[in-house]
Amino acid sequence: MTDKNDMQDYDDFAAEDETLQLPYRGKIYEIQPLDAMTGLRVQRLISAAERASRGADDPSADDQIVSDAEEMDLYPDVLGEQYQELLDDGVSYIRLKLAATAAMLWTVYDEDTAMDYWAAGGKAQARNREQRRAKTTRTGGASTTKRPGSGNGTSTRAKTSGGGRKAAG
Repeated sequence: MTDKNDMQDYDDFAAEDETLQLPYRGKIYEIQPLDAMTGLRVQRLISAAERASRGADDPSADDQIVSDAEEMDLYPDVLGEQYQELLDDGVSYIRLKLAATAAMLWTVYDEDTAMDYWAAGGKAQARNREQRRAKTTRTGGASTTKRPGSGNGTSTRAKTSGGGRKAAG
């Protein structure tokens, strides 16, 4: 068992570059890790959005996940100093929302997920959700899997030599 006094301080071995770098119009916007309270808020938001996208039996599933006022309060918290810089650079609301959502995905999941979302202009997650639904919503109907059989569907089974049924005739 390791003595607690022998444990190395996290900052001694953690990656120095714990930022999300979002390139836009030749500039890199460097998003810092979220503070614990904002991270927890983002985790709850992402979890609620996932439940709603799965159609969870939650009476509040039809409710808005985040109100407009909460959304406007969340973006500065998620983007940190980069929020004002993005505004000063004249980015559109759509790009601001894209940056904030990428930062949230980075916080909850990982950098790859955030960068895939960023690179797809915010469309990657919706497409993945549609693919998951397509895989799980089939409940019946004809199968699209081809059954083994003859090539053209008209030939009969070949006669076997010995030991089997003999053809009538």
